[in-house]
Amino acid sequence: MARVVSGVARAALGISGFGVGSAAAVGAAWADNLQEAANSNAPHNPIETVVVTQKRSSLDALPEKILNTPQSINVVPAEVIRQQGLTRLSDALKNVPGVTLNAGEGGTHGDLVNLRGFSAGDDYFLDGLRDTGLYDRDVFNVDSIEVYKGPASTLFGRGSTGGVVNQVSKGATLYPIDDATMTLGTNAELRGTADWNTVLGETSALRVNLMGQRNNVAGRPFVRDQRWGIAPAYAWGLDTATTVTLKFLHQQEDNIPDYGIPFVFGLPAPVKRDTFYGLPSDDRFKTEVDIFTGRVDHQIDDTFSISDTARYGHYWFDSRQTAATYGTANCFNAATAPFAGAVLCSSLPAAQRIPVTASNPYFPVLGTPLDQVFVLRDRPSSKGTVTTMMNEADLTATFSTGPLVHHLVTGVEVDREDADLLRFVNQSAQIVPTPLLAPDPFEAFPGHQTNVRQHPITKTNTFGLLAMDTIDIGKQWNVVAGIRFDHFGASFDQTLGTPSHFRHDDNIGSPRAAITYKPTENTALYFSYGTSFNPSAETLTLAASNQDLGPERDHTYEVGAKAQVLDGMLALTVAAFNTVMTNARISDPTNPALQTLAGTLRVNGIEVGATGRLTENWEITAGYTYLAPLAKGLVAPGVAGPIPNTTNNQGNIWTTYDFDSGLQVGTGLNYVGRRYAGTDTGTIPGTTLVPKVPAYVTWDAMVGYRINDLWQVQLNGSNLTDEYYLANSYFTRPNENHTVPGPGRTLLLSVALTY
Repeated sequence: MARVVSGVARAALGISGFGVGSAAAVGAAWADNLQEAANSNAPHNPIETVVVTQKRSSLDALPEKILNTPQSINVVPAEVIRQQGLTRLSDALKNVPGVTLNAGEGGTHGDLVNLRGFSAGDDYFLDGLRDTGLYDRDVFNVDSIEVYKGPASTLFGRGSTGGVVNQVSKGATLYPIDDATMTLGTNAELRGTADWNTVLGETSALRVNLMGQRNNVAGRPFVRDQRWGIAPAYAWGLDTATTVTLKFLHQQEDNIPDYGIPFVFGLPAPVKRDTFYGLPSDDRFKTEVDIFTGRVDHQIDDTFSISDTARYGHYWFDSRQTAATYGTANCFNAATAPFAGAVLCSSLPAAQRIPVTASNPYFPVLGTPLDQVFVLRDRPSSKGTVTTMMNEADLTATFSTGPLVHHLVTGVEVDREDADLLRFVNQSAQIVPTPLLAPDPFEAFPGHQTNVRQHPITKTNTFGLLAMDTIDIGKQWNVVAGIRFDHFGASFDQTLGTPSHFRHDDNIGSPRAAITYKPTENTALYFSYGTSFNPSAETLTLAASNQDLGPERDHTYEVGAKAQVLDGMLALTVAAFNTVMTNARISDPTNPALQTLAGTLRVNGIEVGATGRLTENWEITAGYTYLAPLAKGLVAPGVAGPIPNTTNNQGNIWTTYDFDSGLQVGTGLNYVGRRYAGTDTGTIPGTTLVPKVPAYVTWDAMVGYRINDLWQVQLNGSNLTDEYYLANSYFTRPNENHTVPGPGRTLLLSVALTY
């Protein structure tokens, strides 16, 4: 019986649609199919369609079904992640329109994305609480990924200009699970996972997930991913008025990172995909993550319920990375000018007359022959720890006042985050420059950095109060009104060199309002307004340039429609939105050493999506977004330009078909349009270039076969056309930038065992 229960439960949990199923809905779907599955002795039963109509967000503050929630919400269920053979959160997000990947600055690594054109590097959450820390999040312990689009400081506090990413982790359940999967790949991948759940009593259970993986990256020599993790979860009081859950996540990684290739003349350097500028004998990105989470849910009576979630997180990292960078010199002495039109030092002011030397390779101004361009080895290494302690308590009340039905959520959040970092002296001047077209990955260097140049210590404290009321007005209308007040305080201490100390406090309110009209039970039209704020110490750092600045503020107007069609099997969405930040931080034109809140960022967009089943056997996940971004002040005060790493057009589709014989096939495309990486005012003096990252399309496919009740095999192919594409980018100035090639063609073979 364990085999039947496990298989049917996974099928019920894997149905795509609006959001994540509530416990009651999933339990009902599982129960409806359990008896039918148990009555059949055939190893390959026809696909059973489960229509789950009660799916809701995992957040306490959003009590309505996602169909009726006035906000764009994308959900990537574990079943889609399994079908696509994905292992990392950043890869799973390719199923979400409006997401582009960023590359790190100064040794920064881990999951870095843009949502609707705005950076979301600090907007990761795990089971509703902030998941601070620089690491590559694996999906071995993920039930689903929820992406809430648009400003949501009312729900999440600071950040969330473009939205947030919430990971819903696996929890203990009252049915047994005994699954194990082994994967081998053409990228030398070896990955093993296990998912084991045992029922301890009538209301208690224990679940343990395990993962270990090592792989290279197709087309990128020397790059290596290596990590392992364990995630136990215990629950007591399941299906009773009081439930206690305890979860722990430990993940370690020891990777050889990839800083990609530099830009030249406003475009990625025209080098082969396997060109590598790092020093793999020393480059490392190591992390150790420990996250303890406890939660209590108590149904007081038919009106009131309360929940309390507490977390302790410890994130350690050690980043030793090498990237190509250019020197600051851009002139030659007349006698040594290597090409016609080279900038002569005699033509520049005395302060800029820095002639080219072996340790100061010239800045590649337009016209420089590429075979004469050299790059330095930039080594922006750092290490440190981030610790977090947070608690969120919510009281939910459902009651009526005359004809109005209220779903009132009030909450309080307390959050402390401490970052203790070491930044090492860059070795760029100590390593012989290497040719742009033929870098030497085995070049001699003075060993990994030990000379500390900075020791910043940042401490932040958050106190937040929330009140949000969702009011049902009859069967066709509901109104949402909410506000959150946050006190966010930060202190910064620098103990090396010239000591510095900064302190900053923000007190800010974040309103939210929306209205929904339901023409029918399965359709909804909505209009929403939301805000968010980004304090100077949002990413756990302060500086003299921004210590006195208030938070950036933004707001979004969104209008949209949602529908469930084909008897509820298929979810359709469409939304149009306008997000504006009118006080973005930019360089102060009167004092470049300071920042000022004088920039404007604006993104208008349209998004459409389809998720669910076209027939009982045919499943689809598809989305498209069009963004029209505009920035003023990033290039120069009052000057309009692009928002970096934001594409106008992006689309994705993934579809699978289940044959009644046990065969499953799937295929999909991902399209990312041309992106602007930043602005370049140095390559051509007096001219502003906008470096571009080309558009690309990748094609993925899979075929799986369930041999019997125990065994299943699956073959995945990603980037089957072996497209040479650039997945993410970083550009601050012409001499410091990079873009990272995506993996080449990769085949993965997985064998799954289900007891």
